[in-house]
Amino acid sequence: MKKIIALLLLSAIVLCTACSSDGNNSVNSSQSNSSVTESSPDSSVSSENNNLSTDELCNVVLNSIEFPATSKIEIAEMLEMIMDFSKYGIEEYTVYQQAMSVHLCEVIVIRTSDVKATTEALKQRKDVLINQLAFYPEQQESAKNTVVGSKNDVCYLITHKDAETAEKALLQKI
Repeated sequence: MKKIIALLLLSAIVLCTACSSDGNNSVNSSQSNSSVTESSPDSSVSSENNNLSTDELCNVVLNSIEFPATSKIEIAEMLEMIMDFSKYGIEEYTVYQQAMSVHLCEVIVIRTSDVKATTEALKQRKDVLINQLAFYPEQQESAKNTVVGSKNDVCYLITHKDAETAEKALLQKI
């Protein structure tokens, strides 16, 4: 019952966010427009293998294929429903979700010192997407095609019916 209430709360927040935005929050352009803003870990962190932030890596994913309108998620309550970003040595993260709950698209890019534990947490998130959040056939297809992976100190989850294409674009930039 708690999961249903949490899902309804998340849906209402996402819907309110989509309705209150200026209608131009798609990130399929060269600039990312976010209708949800609060603070998150420093997005300018770089590693020796990569000097792109998690924000920039998310934009690579979002621009690699056609996503529905998405919003950057930074509200603590919404992030807590996705996963615990205070664990696993997470140094930097960026989360985008669909603006309307009709679609099931999600992009999470994390820079971490504990790649194994973070990847396992993302696999658990994938399981939640498949078994709890995908109701409609299009959502089920997106959830089923979710990819979880890592390269160097970057872990990621991409939920989209064509997630493998987006993953290839991401891996070229890491």
